[in-house]
Amino acid sequence: MNAVHLNQGKSSYQTTLELIHDQKEELEKQLKDKEKIVIKINFVSAQTLLATTPVETVRAFVESVRDYFPGKIIIAEEATVGNARDGFKQFGFEKLASEYDSVETFDSQDDQIEEINIKIGTDSLAIPISKIYLDSPFTVSITRAKTHDTVVATLSIKNLLVGAINKDRFLIHRGKKIHQILAQMTNFLYPDFSIIDGVIGMEGNGPVNGSPIKSNWVISSFDPLAADSLASFLMGFDVNDIGYLNLIGKMGKGKIYPKDQIEIMGPNPEHLVTLYQPHQTFSSQRQWR
Repeated sequence: MNAVHLNQGKSSYQTTLELIHDQKEELEKQLKDKEKIVIKINFVSAQTLLATTPVETVRAFVESVRDYFPGKIIIAEEATVGNARDGFKQFGFEKLASEYDSVETFDSQDDQIEEINIKIGTDSLAIPISKIYLDSPFTVSITRAKTHDTVVATLSIKNLLVGAINKDRFLIHRGKKIHQILAQMTNFLYPDFSIIDGVIGMEGNGPVNGSPIKSNWVISSFDPLAADSLASFLMGFDVNDIGYLNLIGKMGKGKIYPKDQIEIMGPNPEHLVTLYQPHQTFSSQRQWR
C-alpha cells in the first residue's frame, strides 16, 4: 500500500491510464463495497486552465474504474476564484460527466458544512468543512503538480484539505502555523488514493500565476504522503523544506520519499527530476520550523 506508481509520458490521459491499469487489482479490492467515489479536483481559479487539474487525467481514472465499479462518481470542487460551475463547463468536466449516467459534478460551496476543531498551542480554530468530503467512503485527490505561495508545493494532500474548506479558505493562512493546521486536519479527512499529474506542471508564482513546465510524469498511490513527497522530489525540492509533509509524516500517516524506504513501481525517479522554479517567496517559505 506504500508503493508509488510512477509513469513517464507526454499525454495526461495515456500516462494516467497505464498507471491505473497497473493498480487495477488493488483498486477493485478497495472499491468492492463502496457505493460512491468522490474525486476532488483542483481549480483555485475557474478562469485559469494551468491552475486546474487536467480533465484528461480525471477521464483516464473514470474510464478505468467503470469496468468494475458500478456506483456513483462525483467530481467535486469549490473554486477559490470564480464559480466552480463555470469551471466545470469551461474545462471539460461537465462534458465528461454527461457521458456517464452515474458521473456528476458538484460545487461543494453549496454543500452542508460541519466544523472541525484544530488545536494550535493554546489556540483553537474552527474550520468549516463541506460534508461531501467528510462523508465520502472513498476519496480520490487528482491534481496538477504546482508550486505554491505559502507552503512551497501544492499536491494531492493539500488539494483535499484546503479544497474541503467551505468558502473561507484563507482562515488557515496563519504564517508558519498553516503547516500545523494542515497536519492536524488529516485527522478528519485524508485521500484514499492520489494522482498527481506532472506532464505539464506549474512553476514560479503558483498556485495560480505560475508558468507551465513540462516534466512528463504522473504519480499514483494509496499512500498520499509517499506520492506527494516523491512529486516534490521530482520537482527538484527538498522535502525537508515542505513543513506540512514532514509533520504529517511524524504523525505516521504514510512514508516520505526519500527518507523512507518506498517501493517505486516504474522508472528511476532520479532520471525524471525537472527543476521547478519556486515561488518568489521560497526563501521565507522554507523557514517553517
